[in-house]
Amino acid sequence: MGTIRLWTGLTLFAFVCSHLLNHAFGVVSVSAQNAAVKVLLWPWTNTLGVVVLATAALLHIGVNFYTLWRRRTLRMKAWEIVQYASGLLVPVLMLDHVIVNRILVEFFQANTDYYAVQGYFWLAHPSLGLKQAVALLVAWTHGAIGIWHWLKVKRWFRRFEAVLLSTAVLIPALSLAGFVAGGREILREARGDPEYLTFLLDDANWTPDNLARANEMFLIGLAIYGAFLLAIAIGWAIRSARTSLTSARVVCGDGRAMVLLPGATLLETFRANGVPHPSVCGGRGRCTTCRVLVRDGAAELPAPETAELNALKRIGAPDHVRLACQIRPSAPLSVAPLLSPNATAADGHRPGHLLGHEQLVTAVFIDLRGSTGLGEARLPFDTLFILNQFFAEMVQALKDSGGHYSNFTGDGLMALYGLSGSVEDGCRRALRGASAMLERLELLNRTLEDDLKEPLRIGIGIHTGEAIVGEMGPPDARIISAIGDTINTAARLEGLSKALGMPIVISQAAVDHGKIALPGVTPEQCPVRGRQQPITVYAIDAVPADI
Repeated sequence: MGTIRLWTGLTLFAFVCSHLLNHAFGVVSVSAQNAAVKVLLWPWTNTLGVVVLATAALLHIGVNFYTLWRRRTLRMKAWEIVQYASGLLVPVLMLDHVIVNRILVEFFQANTDYYAVQGYFWLAHPSLGLKQAVALLVAWTHGAIGIWHWLKVKRWFRRFEAVLLSTAVLIPALSLAGFVAGGREILREARGDPEYLTFLLDDANWTPDNLARANEMFLIGLAIYGAFLLAIAIGWAIRSARTSLTSARVVCGDGRAMVLLPGATLLETFRANGVPHPSVCGGRGRCTTCRVLVRDGAAELPAPETAELNALKRIGAPDHVRLACQIRPSAPLSVAPLLSPNATAADGHRPGHLLGHEQLVTAVFIDLRGSTGLGEARLPFDTLFILNQFFAEMVQALKDSGGHYSNFTGDGLMALYGLSGSVEDGCRRALRGASAMLERLELLNRTLEDDLKEPLRIGIGIHTGEAIVGEMGPPDARIISAIGDTINTAARLEGLSKALGMPIVISQAAVDHGKIALPGVTPEQCPVRGRQQPITVYAIDAVPADI
């Protein structure tokens, strides 16, 4: 249903956009509006376009009725209320416009050029002209809200947000300006000519009989539309009267228990009970911000449908993570929200598999040697500039090799490889990342040659093993990181690089897991602080080309 609503909505929005742009040509003249029709509205006035547009309109209204019927609570965010209300108003406001522009044209050979339409609005029924202007603005608002909340979960949206917002305001503004300018032109031409409107309507075949038929069809269509809304309201009342609350409860992460609303999504149950829960996309299964960890009762939930399944796959969520806006639990459930109630669209892209679990990962520690000496005889700004350049190069090397920057450690940083994909690939990528760091450091040293007493040097420790991986830190500043013996060992190996006289020290475990060959390099047994047994490591100054 979500896909049908999206694509039919986009089709209708494209039509409304074309219509508004056509109105905007009134700033030039009414003749310009008529000329623009042949280009802007041609896709919608030929036989195929009419069929596509009518089908999209009927499907969109039908899906909206079905969605409204399935809702179990009307508690929504403000923007959702505006979108629902505007969506229900559009057919009421635009039905007569559709009848005149399509049925009178197709079956009664009427003409709907801008002289006739605007003459009728501005000279005969100004209130109808105002209603049509409001109708187009309501339709535009409804579509713009939908598209806005569809696009805002896209990664690229922030870069174009200002442009899109400006366009969303500019198009209806130009349309209204064109509508008013065209109306003023009609009023000027009609001045002193009492027969002007009669001439326009007769020429367009807008006879009283045709207009009466159009009004009759409008009233019939309005009655049918109202009947559907009344049927939904009666259905709601009957369902509420027959359905008593079940004994099934949902226990939220803070220990709060609430009764499940029969047939409702988990998100609707939360909202009905006044529990703040994120849902950037409005419960359409696109943003994943409403995700919850199902602690108990997962087996009683139905399998994810297409929209939920695709969203969960996109973030790599495990089986016990579900979207609150998509599941309709009927049995007892225990869940824990995974994102803050104030989560943004960007939070929806955060990986879903990093919830605190043990995983084989490759940890990399990078440390800048002699960093304390950088501040000698330098202004703090100069020292900061050099360090920022250094970190920028190291992080770029991480990104290029598929590593995840975990955290900053004063004069070094920690990275993780193998969070997704195979362990072998993570080990090999870690070595490729270490090689890229050394190359970038060499280029940086050349760039800063005049500013450095001696070249910058680094030590890199690489180790593979089990670690607890997940989101860590304060609620408003969480990072994806890892803890455990593996992480401590990688840090110790970085420290060994100084004693062994090589920039890279990699453990035997990382070599084995990555199936890495280091010809000509002799392994060494080295004691590591915090471990009872020595660890086998390889100290190298260059990474083989075949890694």
